[in-house]
Amino acid sequence: MNKGNRAFVEASVGKAGFIYTIDATLALFLLLLASATVVFLSAQAEESPYVRLQMVRVGKDSLAILDRSGALSGGDAALIGRMLNETLPESLGANVKVYTYYKEADGFRLVSIREYGLEVPANTAIYGARRDFVSMKNGRITNYSVARMSIWQR
Repeated sequence: MNKGNRAFVEASVGKAGFIYTIDATLALFLLLLASATVVFLSAQAEESPYVRLQMVRVGKDSLAILDRSGALSGGDAALIGRMLNETLPESLGANVKVYTYYKEADGFRLVSIREYGLEVPANTAIYGARRDFVSMKNGRITNYSVARMSIWQR
């Protein structure tokens, strides 16, 4: 083999190794991408959409009971806590925040935020429910309140 052919063969072998390295890197990237996609989709499939629907309905029902009994507008923390324990299953935890707005000539003004129930935990699925209600005196609206419930499985 002459000197020119040997240099060409050695140069070709070096380039082929470089091509194999790029192919292996690309294959590894695609494998990691496919693995991440499978993990992501399987994690989403674990939670049933019916769980969310049930939790929201339980939260709305509890807020309706608290509203109709007058506990939300009264603001008695002990009564609200007791009623939450009575209306919610033991496997659920809840936190209720009540935002109260007073009516003024130019609209409503936020005057208080009260919180009842358990502390919202970290690293768990939290679902929400909301109920708006008004307080009236002599047939006139005195304040407007929004109750927001965070509800989760214990």
